[in-house]
Amino acid sequence: MSNLIKKDQQKQISLASNTLFVELQRLITHAKKQLNSQVNAALTQLYWQVGKQIHNELLQQQRAEYGQAIVKSLAVKLSAEFGKGFNYSALTRMHKFYTLFTDETKVATLSQQLSWSHFILLLPIKDPLAQEFYAQMSATEHWSVRTLRSRIDSMLFERTALSKKPDELIKLELAQLEKQQLTPNLLLKDPYLLDFLELKDHYLEKDLEDGILRELEQFLLELGRGFSFIARQHRVPIGQEDFYIDLLFYNRKLKRLVALELKLGNFKAAYKGQMELYLRYLAKYEQEPDELPPLGIIICASKDQEQIELLELDNADIHVGEYLTALPSIDQLQHKLHQVMASRLDVNKEQL
Repeated sequence: MSNLIKKDQQKQISLASNTLFVELQRLITHAKKQLNSQVNAALTQLYWQVGKQIHNELLQQQRAEYGQAIVKSLAVKLSAEFGKGFNYSALTRMHKFYTLFTDETKVATLSQQLSWSHFILLLPIKDPLAQEFYAQMSATEHWSVRTLRSRIDSMLFERTALSKKPDELIKLELAQLEKQQLTPNLLLKDPYLLDFLELKDHYLEKDLEDGILRELEQFLLELGRGFSFIARQHRVPIGQEDFYIDLLFYNRKLKRLVALELKLGNFKAAYKGQMELYLRYLAKYEQEPDELPPLGIIICASKDQEQIELLELDNADIHVGEYLTALPSIDQLQHKLHQVMASRLDVNKEQL
């Protein structure tokens, strides 16, 4: 009888110990994360202040080489006192940090969510709007340093629908992003990189669809945050005829159904009417009361930009994007970037 009592007591002690361990583990882990976040924020703001002081000193110098010599001398003294984290290269980086992120309040806010390693990746980005996009997306979407590097390398900003808009509209949408509000222009892309599908030189639309479903997780990552898969070949019965949406998704961030059509060849004007039919059906029969109107995405091998503009697809909530089944070369990516920038500059000039 006494052995049974002991076993029961040991069981209770073990259960209580395990329960307490889990709770204390949670508390300690949370405290460590908070401490790391506070240390990181303090360091980032320190580096900003160092950059500011250096900048103010350099402004007083009449000759650039004098300023450079002062920073080099400063680096030697600070490195001897505080280590290589304050060598010449680090100090010039801090100075650049201040000159690119001049708003102290914004830096204080971002430093609560981004590490100094995040900012190091942001500094080389020459386009201020692209830099702001990556900074705000990293904070909003909680991107790791590795994820941010991957997004920059894949030219995510240049591939977003937002990058093709006038500068003023980009600034407005980035301001919304700062308030944690995502818009379709921030999520929709052109082109979509589908190299992970590993398709052969010759394939059918069904092969493209099969590949996407086979690699659904990768495809959802390429689509963007918040997408959930609903159905393949979603039936749309209208009158006496049945139609089928290639892929149907829901985006939790946008609170919208998203119909996606896959096309092998060039974009055709008739695709607009087909997608409008699908969107109106979804809005009438499947949209929930708390949801926004459905969104359409047509992914095709190529498109004529003038045709897209004349069709005014943005007004119909339809986005057309090209897809690439193989990773483009650096030259091709740069060519695409030049095209995007030229398109944006043309729009900005028309508004002047």
